[in-house]
Amino acid sequence: MSRARGTSRTRAAALWCASVLLVWLFGAVAHAGNPDLRWRTIETEHFYVHYFAGEEEAAERVALVAENAYDELSMGWGHKVFLKTHITLVDSQDTANGRATAVPFPQVFAYATAPEALSVLEGYDDWLDILITHELTHVVHLDTVHGISRLANALLGFGVLGKVTSPNILQPRWIVEGAATMEESNHSSQGRHRSAQFDAFMRMAVLDHQFQTIDQVSSGARIFPHGSSVYLYGVHFMHYIVAHYGHDKLRELSHIYASQIVPFGINRAIKKVLGVDFGQLWKEFKADTVKRFEAQARRIRARGLLQGQRLTFSGEATRYPAWAPDDAWLYFYEADGHREEGLKRIAATGGRIREGRGIGRAGVDVDVEHVIDIEDTAESSFIGHSGDIVFDQVGVYDNRYRWNDLWRYNGGDPKDAEQLTFGQRATEPHVSPDGRTVVFRRNDQAQSRLAFLDLASGDIAEVPPISRIGQVYTPRYSPDGKHVAFSAWREGGYRDLYLYDVDAGTTRRLTADRHMDLSPSFSPDGRYIVFSSDRDGVFNIYALEVATGALRQVSNVLGAAFEPMTSNDGTRIAYVGYSAFGYDLWVMPFDPSTWLDVAPSTSSLPPAEDPKLPLPGDRGRPLSASSRRYQPIKTMYPRTIMPSALDVASTSAGSVLGFETGVQDVVGLHTLSGRFDYLPSDRVATGAVSYTIRRLFPEFSFGFSRGYSRRGGYSRYVFDRAPAQGDSYEVRGYRERATRFSASMDVPVLRQARHTANASVTYQFQRIRNLDVGDGGIDPNAPAASSPEVGDFAQVGLRFAYSNESDGTNRFSYGAERGRAASVSLTVLDRQLGGDYGDLQGSFSYRESIPMPWRGHQSLVLTLRGGASAGGVRRRGAFCVGDYTYGSDIFRNMLSRTDTTAGGCSLLRGYAGPNNPTGASVIAGRYFAVVSAAYRIPLVDVDRGISTLPVFFQRAGVIPFVDWGRAFDGGASIRDFLVSAGATMLFGFRLGYLEPVTLALQYAHGFDDELGTDSFRAVVTGSF
Repeated sequence: MSRARGTSRTRAAALWCASVLLVWLFGAVAHAGNPDLRWRTIETEHFYVHYFAGEEEAAERVALVAENAYDELSMGWGHKVFLKTHITLVDSQDTANGRATAVPFPQVFAYATAPEALSVLEGYDDWLDILITHELTHVVHLDTVHGISRLANALLGFGVLGKVTSPNILQPRWIVEGAATMEESNHSSQGRHRSAQFDAFMRMAVLDHQFQTIDQVSSGARIFPHGSSVYLYGVHFMHYIVAHYGHDKLRELSHIYASQIVPFGINRAIKKVLGVDFGQLWKEFKADTVKRFEAQARRIRARGLLQGQRLTFSGEATRYPAWAPDDAWLYFYEADGHREEGLKRIAATGGRIREGRGIGRAGVDVDVEHVIDIEDTAESSFIGHSGDIVFDQVGVYDNRYRWNDLWRYNGGDPKDAEQLTFGQRATEPHVSPDGRTVVFRRNDQAQSRLAFLDLASGDIAEVPPISRIGQVYTPRYSPDGKHVAFSAWREGGYRDLYLYDVDAGTTRRLTADRHMDLSPSFSPDGRYIVFSSDRDGVFNIYALEVATGALRQVSNVLGAAFEPMTSNDGTRIAYVGYSAFGYDLWVMPFDPSTWLDVAPSTSSLPPAEDPKLPLPGDRGRPLSASSRRYQPIKTMYPRTIMPSALDVASTSAGSVLGFETGVQDVVGLHTLSGRFDYLPSDRVATGAVSYTIRRLFPEFSFGFSRGYSRRGGYSRYVFDRAPAQGDSYEVRGYRERATRFSASMDVPVLRQARHTANASVTYQFQRIRNLDVGDGGIDPNAPAASSPEVGDFAQVGLRFAYSNESDGTNRFSYGAERGRAASVSLTVLDRQLGGDYGDLQGSFSYRESIPMPWRGHQSLVLTLRGGASAGGVRRRGAFCVGDYTYGSDIFRNMLSRTDTTAGGCSLLRGYAGPNNPTGASVIAGRYFAVVSAAYRIPLVDVDRGISTLPVFFQRAGVIPFVDWGRAFDGGASIRDFLVSAGATMLFGFRLGYLEPVTLALQYAHGFDDELGTDSFRAVVTGSF
């Protein structure tokens, strides 16, 4: 027996290893040569800076600016952070960003790459300095804790290791982000408060009567500029308060609010500081802002407006106009939030428009044609002799990095677009006049440079970094192909124009001032370079005569004018203009006789500081020389006694008291989590622990759990019963305990802009015990019990999933509005794997989302699911169908941010699901098939709340649905399939300024007379 068992275990191990090897090799074909990053750590007086090998220069700079920023911020906000702050520096994407927190310990996550062209972050004198200053403001602000909250942190955070609460994080985001954006400007020579682009946002909100109310900014209304609204209104509001009351009042507010026991009392706190609430302050701030920007608009109009014809009206994101070779069409990138984003075109003479509908102006542009899907902002350029288009597009390189590359499209099937570069981080391409070469911006580890692609050979030549120039933007060929004009940032906060001589390899500086000179391009005759600049406090188009250096002003607009591009015949100029609804395409005559003289102006920007002094004590040695190997264990030990989630729920097994917690290292290589539940009625404890390692490739996960449940739908007979239990010997259901171990491996098979595919292999061993097996019948003539199989279940599961669903994060739609998702699973249960049973189970799912051709973001979602089993585990049932899990606590779902599901069964609404209160049997069998159709209908956009209260009503919608399917053991006909129908009303809210919550009221009716039910439930889920 012993030997046979050992042989079984050996074969199980062999089968498991073979499965792992299969998926490993399958993934290795696409991902060979992926070296793991070697992480290191620099330690300073107040910081740990974690970076990977190759980022030494940027990491040293981060450590330097962090120490200097911390000294200023801790003094200004009257708080010193007790623990050292961990800063993780990454370079995995081509867009600039960062985030910070103080709970459970101070952390900053910073992307090294500088802001891309026309980013709201584009105004900086030192990118890493302004980024770290912004994020450290969050750390100092959120780390400020007093009173009862401080005592709770001391008791539950092991005294010094961590925090469980930070009152200041429960403020409206315009306070948190506004304060940080204010400090990024105060401690640099630029920043968003001095940004002419941010001024344009505010100016047009005033002039177009779209100034947001305090409740809309507090909770994120879906109004342009969307996520930037809290920064925009926040920084201007904070500066208004500082200008009228002093910076010390913000510091006082931070400390008073940090001592309040009851959260969200922001008006109570500000009244203690200023004697007036934020509602009144907002009215004063709005009046002051309206007065200021209306005065600026009068000055603009006094010179005479000089602007073109507006071609598009949807707003949102419109970028990079490009003329067709015959000037008949204008091509541009657009992401208006209503249609698929990508390359569009419109007749150069304009098109029809109609009234926009609701927030976002859906469907206003009738004659804008879609050319090709492009993920994220992208520029395009024509190859003159062929008419092909070269464009850049974000993708996933090496299955890890969201980097941009160049593509070529010939106007045929979009699927035939040719990828030209791989992992080159290439953006903003422009094709040479002879059609042989593409110049582009190549991004790399906190800097960027010019690069050239030979279209025939695919060879790439890079221009070495130019002295003091750290970033280059928007390179453009001259008409003769001998020069490239580009915009560049250099130390000292200078953003000027440069001219690169292709043959000589030399660079000449064309402008030299503190104004921001952006997006240069040549006129067809090569006489002028047109560009966008904020020389008069407003971004306008200017023309620089190349031979003489003479400068003229081409436009004089109320909003802003960016990215000018002259037509091939030299008669018109296209540009991106700004209104309160976002960016649109404009065209104006290119007529030097109408241009204005450049008004005398002196930049109001203060001098940028020279590079900071080295840290004391380094003796001239680079900081990275004393770095050490990154040690994950030192950042992932438990920081608090308090669990990360605590909940009380009611289930079929009775009330449950539970908590869960977890730890993760700051780089994200290791994650360990655990959950514990206690059922008081049965005096049973359950729990689970899981561990994921991302240090290796692919990703591995391990889990162990011990569960308890009361299984319904099965009969057993108990003859030794108490009188109070009645006369019937039949008992429905039994108690079951399951102990489970699992190990899985996930391999990314496909990573493209809109296509992802994953493969995984999982081994699971489960031991199931019937806890009521000892009280069965003693009469041999009694009916047999119908309890399912128990014992050891060992299985290997293979799964493949694919998705190209898009618009899932679209602010105007309900979930993914278009695309498809599919998955296939195969599970093998075998005694050779270590279990007592054998079975073969397969299942699949397919979902198609079809957008409707009319306005309103209505979509039809069709879902098909099915599966089959060999029947090796007969009474347990391989598959089941039914309604959502009964007994789920809606508040628990809200707090844990998880949706209520069908409890492991395939969803068939209107029929008994797991844990149903009537004790009805779940519909189960060896096979199942379910077809569902749902029609998503947005009804109304509300986007309103009450002042600074943390409750905000976003929108409402309805989703009628029909389900058709069944689980069965064989021999079922189409007439045996079950039908149900119903509808779900959806009400979207934001609670606590941040948390998206949906209240779903659902009614479902099952049409089968015997099995069907009428169910009504209220469910709280995440955003929809």
